[in-house]
Order: sequence, then structure tokens, then C-alpha cells
Amino acid sequence: MLRKTLPILIGILTGLQLLQAQTGSPVKVYVEQNGRRYLLNNSTVTLERAPFTLIVEFDQPDRYNGIYINTSYKRDYFNLFPSQPIPDFRYLPQKVLSEYKFNPNKELKIHSEYFQYLGFNPKRNWFKFDRIEKKDGKVIGYRSVRNLDLVQQDKRIPVSENRKALYLFFTVLEKDGSLFGHREIARFKAKLKFR
Repeated sequence: MLRKTLPILIGILTGLQLLQAQTGSPVKVYVEQNGRRYLLNNSTVTLERAPFTLIVEFDQPDRYNGIYINTSYKRDYFNLFPSQPIPDFRYLPQKVLSEYKFNPNKELKIHSEYFQYLGFNPKRNWFKFDRIEKKDGKVIGYRSVRNLDLVQQDKRIPVSENRKALYLFFTVLEKDGSLFGHREIARFKAKLKFR
């Protein structure tokens, strides 16, 4: 009985925590193109097939200094409900694609299963953005996207050649003393369409 009830209870509690956290997420993500900025919080945004910038705002940079993002042409993560656990959650920090610091290729990695970790190290000059700035107690990271790195196809294309929608799934994790070593603080998603 306990084996059947415990996972249901954990799912309900996780869902309630996430619903509560989404209203006041410690990390916000925007997309900016041609001077227009859009909050990516369970929304659909239509962009030109041209370079754009992801802007990540860390409201509590001493506590949260990174966000995991899965960007895919598939809806696997995008279709998750707030109460549904992330597949392979315990391994999520290990499912991060390798990349150079300071975003020299001005790219966003596209993969159906793996994530990018957009973060910064407050003690060293290290980050996964083009640049960061500190303002009003916040840290804001700017990541230019001129290219899409199609990891599974082993090729890179300019954004101008992309004709498919991108499904973005974001999650903020916090280390804790649990069995998995981390827990989810917030999650949200966005769909980027291109015209």
C-alpha cells in the first residue's frame, strides 16, 4: 500500500511546490529581438528568422546562479505537467551538454534529451553568457543566439535557416540533503515560432 501511495503523494507535493514557485520564480527568462522583449513563462512567442538574445535574470544570485534549459524540436519535456516528474531527474545535472564559456559560437544547443546549463560562478569570472551585468541586487545574463547547434545531427545552422518551432523547457534546481541531492524549485516553458 505504501509503495503505491508514496509516489502519488510525492507527485502531488512536487506539483504544489512548483505551482507556488512559478508565480515567484527566482529566475526569469526573456527573449529579445529587434528591441522587443518577451517574458518566457508558459508562453508562445513568434520571432523573425534572425538572431535573438536570451536574457536570464537571477533575482537571488547568491542562492540561484543557474538554470537548466532543454531546447528541442520535440515536445517531450515541453508536454510535462507541473505535477509530473522530469524523466531521469536524479541525473539531470549530468545530462548537460558541454560548451565553451562566454558563448563564443553565439548558439543554442538543440537536443531532445539533454540540457544546457546557463549559469555563472559568482566567485570567478566564469559564465555561459556573452556578458553579465549586476543591477539592483540582481545578476542579468545575456546570451546571443545566431546559430542553432543540432547536436544529434552533428551540424550547426544559422537561425535564419530554421523553419521549425523550438520547444524550451526551463527548470531551477537547488541542492539539498535528499536522496537525489537536489530538488526542483521552479519550472516553466515556452514555444518559439519563426516566421
